[in-house]
Amino acid sequence: MSRIRMCRSRKGPNELLESGRGTHKGRVYGLGSRNERRLQSGLEESERRRVAEQQSMSATIQEIKEQVLNLAHRPTTSFPAEDTDDGSDENDDFVDRTP
Repeated sequence: MSRIRMCRSRKGPNELLESGRGTHKGRVYGLGSRNERRLQSGLEESERRRVAEQQSMSATIQEIKEQVLNLAHRPTTSFPAEDTDDGSDENDDFVDRTP
């Protein structure tokens, strides 16, 4: 009984009954209550963000693919074979310990 009284004292049900109606994916719903409008607005904003993020990620992926293809077409730097003796001492790259 106390729940019924609580619901009657709220303004929300009257706003919902007097509200307009809308559709989403074939379902009809009321747009009158403040909470419903906030939820719908949040859902629409979330969808816009998701689409924008997906487009941004697609563009980034395309850029990465192009960069990889560009790297694949670049000439590589060739290094001398390891078994080739070019007359240099192998220890030239190292420094002796100081006394």
